[in-house]
Amino acid sequence: MVKRLTSILCFTLISLTITAAESRVDKLLRERMRTPLLQTEGVLTGEGLCWHAAYGMSRFVDEYRSTADPAFLDAAVTYYDALIEKLHTSPDNYKGWVGPYIYDENYIGDVHVGDAILINPMLVFCEIVLKQSPPDISQKYADQAKTYLELARRHLIEKWDARGTWHEDGPYGAYTSWDHYMTPDNLQEWRILPVTKSNLTLPFNKQNDMAIACLRLYRITGEIPYREKAQKIFHFMKSRMCLYEDHYVWNYWEPFGAWDIDDSRPNTLRHWVNVHPYRNYQAGEISQIVEAYHSGVAFTREDMQRMINTNLKVMWNGDSDNPQWRNSNHAVEMASMGKISISKAPGGEFPNLSGTLWRGLSDFDDGIRSLTKRTYDSPPSFARKYAELPVSEFDVPLHSDCYFSMAAVLPRANSAEQSRYLVSQTRIPGFVEIALFSGDGQQKIMDIRSHENKETKKDGAGLLIVEWQGKGIAPGDYRIRWTVRDGYREFPVSVR
Repeated sequence: MVKRLTSILCFTLISLTITAAESRVDKLLRERMRTPLLQTEGVLTGEGLCWHAAYGMSRFVDEYRSTADPAFLDAAVTYYDALIEKLHTSPDNYKGWVGPYIYDENYIGDVHVGDAILINPMLVFCEIVLKQSPPDISQKYADQAKTYLELARRHLIEKWDARGTWHEDGPYGAYTSWDHYMTPDNLQEWRILPVTKSNLTLPFNKQNDMAIACLRLYRITGEIPYREKAQKIFHFMKSRMCLYEDHYVWNYWEPFGAWDIDDSRPNTLRHWVNVHPYRNYQAGEISQIVEAYHSGVAFTREDMQRMINTNLKVMWNGDSDNPQWRNSNHAVEMASMGKISISKAPGGEFPNLSGTLWRGLSDFDDGIRSLTKRTYDSPPSFARKYAELPVSEFDVPLHSDCYFSMAAVLPRANSAEQSRYLVSQTRIPGFVEIALFSGDGQQKIMDIRSHENKETKKDGAGLLIVEWQGKGIAPGDYRIRWTVRDGYREFPVSVR
């Protein structure tokens, strides 16, 4: 009798557990299937709806990892396939989530980030199914995984390369927005139009979304070109980071090519340069950087520690019971200007200007973990998750400085006869000295220009753009150095 009661009890507990899991699956799927992208008529969607559809999309595989219940994979397939049904085939035969361009809704098109943020969770599914699961799971979901893999290969990476939006400059790479659009009444014909922000370098969060797709494709397929593309994007981002004391600060957007200079106005870029005031941007970029680190790309252990320092030493108020957060540029702006600049007023869905906990760094630090209020199965470690992958860290000449918010050369590599643009932005007015130094930064080769930077513009305070040709300079590797007061920034250049 006791054995029978025990068996009944065990069966009941198992049944309740299964029912609870099933209800979680059903609830999650119902929530996601209500996303506005799936409620539209036809295939007109677009970037705005892609952001909604991407929200919480990773929960399917997260739940599968924690429960090992394949019902969550089934639900993922249902949701992914519903999104795929909304793809539009454009005139060049590439597919995308096509809809109103968020900067001018009179025009229709697909964009890099809309594609990437929906395909990237599918690639996590592919990696789990094809690389990390037992044979029965791999076999069951192999066809779906291969479908999503082909979508990423052809209609994400190949598509935006074929459209001419990928650019390389020495060790760096970046995507620009496209200039081909359709109209709501004609989705079968492209028109080349000078719409706002066309042919503009994408901001770092969108660059990184493409890089993450490449990293995942590389980890799944082992194909080196995907890794190389991801490396170049993260090299670009790391090359623009500002070191101040023991922590990093970086901007939301920086120019990559001469196309980012506003030809219609002197000494002006086509986009503002500053740390993004909204807390979710850098938190998301941290997660992207952490995945690059774990994949052996660009970033070092020291880089990770400097980002931890930014979050815990600069941004956090030090109160575990009532944590409050500043934005990441607080220390550098207080040191240089004695105040905090606000480039964008809060409002709408982004009501907060302050920073937040960078949870993506919890792999490495107990202090971050304590603030997440979660428990962890293993102690923090800088060990890379994908230990089997090669490691290729990227070295950048960084010097502690609070005065420059940007310094770059566009392009980094060209011949001595070709023009390049020396672009800098200071937080303070003052003489900006520009000089050419040897590749190791030890010897000054020549002065280029000194300029008293007194201009103040709404979107470009302290901006200085100097066109320069390295005539008479022998081929080789050098550094451009900008100096103001006792601070300086350097940027490597190559003369061919």
